Amino acid sequence: MLLAGGLALNAQNPTETRAIDYVVETGASADFGKTDPAAYGPAVRANLKKLYEDKFGLFVHFGPYAQLGGVWDGKEVAAEWIMNRGRIPVKDYEKAAAGNFRPDGFDAGRWVDIAEKAGMRFMVVTAKHHDGFAMYHSKNPYNLVEFAGFGRDILKELSDECARRNMNLGFYYSQSQDWHEEGGAGNTWDFPKDRPQSLFDTYFRDKAMMQVDELTKNYGDIFMVWFDTPLQMDDEKCQTMMDIVSTNQPGALVNSRLGQGYGHFDVSLDNGQTPSVVTSAWLPDLKIPWQTHESVTQQGWGYTTYGGETDRSADYTEFVYSLSRIVCYGGVYLLNVGPRPDGTIPESQINSLRAIGEWLEVNGEAIYGADPSPLKFPPFAITSKPGKLYLHLKELDHHEVSLSGVLSRVTNAYGLADSSQRPLAIRQDGAEVRITVPAELRQPRITVVVLEIADQVARVVDETLQQERDGTIKLPVARCEYAIRRIGYDYEREATHRWGENKKQGLIWTVNVREPGVFRVLSEDTGNADYEYDLITATDRKRLDAKGPGTGFTQKAHDGVISIERAGVQQIAVYPHSLIGMGSGYKFRGLELVPAE
Repeated sequence: MLLAGGLALNAQNPTETRAIDYVVETGASADFGKTDPAAYGPAVRANLKKLYEDKFGLFVHFGPYAQLGGVWDGKEVAAEWIMNRGRIPVKDYEKAAAGNFRPDGFDAGRWVDIAEKAGMRFMVVTAKHHDGFAMYHSKNPYNLVEFAGFGRDILKELSDECARRNMNLGFYYSQSQDWHEEGGAGNTWDFPKDRPQSLFDTYFRDKAMMQVDELTKNYGDIFMVWFDTPLQMDDEKCQTMMDIVSTNQPGALVNSRLGQGYGHFDVSLDNGQTPSVVTSAWLPDLKIPWQTHESVTQQGWGYTTYGGETDRSADYTEFVYSLSRIVCYGGVYLLNVGPRPDGTIPESQINSLRAIGEWLEVNGEAIYGADPSPLKFPPFAITSKPGKLYLHLKELDHHEVSLSGVLSRVTNAYGLADSSQRPLAIRQDGAEVRITVPAELRQPRITVVVLEIADQVARVVDETLQQERDGTIKLPVARCEYAIRRIGYDYEREATHRWGENKKQGLIWTVNVREPGVFRVLSEDTGNADYEYDLITATDRKRLDAKGPGTGFTQKAHDGVISIERAGVQQIAVYPHSLIGMGSGYKFRGLELVPAE
């Protein structure tokens, strides 16, 4: 946590929720970084280096929920969450979805082809989602091979194909939520809401532990186990899962959604973005990326008839820029598909992936193995390699790109797609660089301009926020750091997305205070009558509320004042107090601290 040891350094709207697939609850003691450093052995380090290098993978949500196409009782309900949101009884779900699930069109080679042509270097496939159904031949009888009578183990087929094609394979496993079992978390329509802990302990021991043991023993080399929604996961259970994975697969990576801060790499919330470059998890000799995920399907991550066949061609540029921006901020991108009930992936989804693959064929140098932007708050997506910066440009005004903040001397510039690497016109004045990009060098989707610099690692300006001359301290969300990855960011509005769901969701600013004193507080947000948060300085704390009209961004003056008693570089933060749900749609743009008269 950035606030550890003290603050001073010198001493979605409701319609968006249908596409949200994961309920994210974090552990009580830590959100990431609790796993002992000894767990980062040679094999884990090798795979983390590979993950950092590869940047881009295929996520696949596939299960019996696809059989329903998102529809229950004649209504559009949900994708892979249909059993939960439709409150479908276990026996009805068994009959209508799991019992009829026979993906005869599944072709492991075709799935790997799709990933490879998209420029993806690894895959993560649902082995068991929250509906409790195993997509492989498990000893637990509720599985594709035996219960559904399919007779084929598609994960074994995929494992063999990935091994043959040198495609790294990981498995998604829902360790806590299991709506099929009384002991599993989540099903409150078939089973009592308040169940004894002993039921979950039995489920965890007899099903979850056993199935993760199966997956890590019987399916070749596993690149990662991607856990999710750590309800009722205490330290002992988390460590038990870590031990099972490491014993059977010494190199397999575990994500932070195992719970309680355990795991080898951190994961954001769904579609999670960040306003600042994140390298806080890096070790001195190992770059550890964070990871986020998005889907080419709409209204869910699994297949629906109303969101799985949608033509997303209008969004191709946004998918490419998502990849550019995630790598810019130090992350890895998982892009999801939702196959049809027969196991085939719709052409509309394939086309979205292929558009990225075509761009990577030309511009992959700016992605694979690239480091994040040297600027913590870049104006657009920037990636880097020794001696080079890569500017990822969605728009170009008057055929010119301007970059502020780089102190290193730019020695050359050219378009990455230009095989002749003809030099572009450069004007540099201190930290300001302007590059002319002729119209003929503009590329489909995103144009990448390469800057060759005199330093191996770019020197940049000090990005510490400075107190204004009139004494005002401006704290925009666009210039903050997130304490945990479980917050989203809206780049267009420069505002938070889903802030207020967890008390650890700190927004932290590093500020140089020249004139300490007492300050009035102004906020800018969309308003929420139920939400309160705490503003914290090194010497004071103030409770703020988000009450407002809730009809758009408005500025609001708060009663009272807050004090900053000493000058110098220090941290100022806000943390949620009373929590709001993920469907609230609340967005927060920042604060201003104005000297009180």
